[in-house]
Amino acid sequence: MDDSFSFRSTVPLRREFDPLAVKAGVFGTLIVLGIGLFANWVIRSERESFSRADRGSTASDVDAETLDGSALVSNTGEEAEEATGIALDAARAAFREHRSFLDAGPAQLSALQPGYTFVDGPSTTSRIVSVGSTADTWAAAVLGSDGMCHWIRATRAGDITRGIGSECVGTAALTVVAPR
Repeated sequence: MDDSFSFRSTVPLRREFDPLAVKAGVFGTLIVLGIGLFANWVIRSERESFSRADRGSTASDVDAETLDGSALVSNTGEEAEEATGIALDAARAAFREHRSFLDAGPAQLSALQPGYTFVDGPSTTSRIVSVGSTADTWAAAVLGSDGMCHWIRATRAGDITRGIGSECVGTAALTVVAPR
């Protein structure tokens, strides 16, 4: 027999994990999870936004005759007529609260009627309402699907004037002369 010592083991050696590889794996997993959660949030927010827009258009469907007793100018401009009527209702609410049409600007009307975009520049669709105001007069202009600009003007005295024009800006509707 040999005097040398030999040690044999049938137990496999334990392999240690590289700490850098573990950290990289955890970090990568967190990145993928974060991107997935962010993408889910974006998609859910977009769907909620579309849902609110759809509800806003159906909830704010208003018959133009109930607004001021006049008939619609044309069937193709019905959306624009409806938008001007809804904008008028919002402007009247702002006027009642502050006793001035100066507080019926784009920011105030957007807060009162979130289904539409109110601007002081030109209207480019029936969902974008251009508004202009002085202390005693308020006006809105909306570009209809018929390509015509539908406008409405209200005074402190309660006079309402509607018309169709070429310049689709609320400030122009303040001074336009309505045909008789």
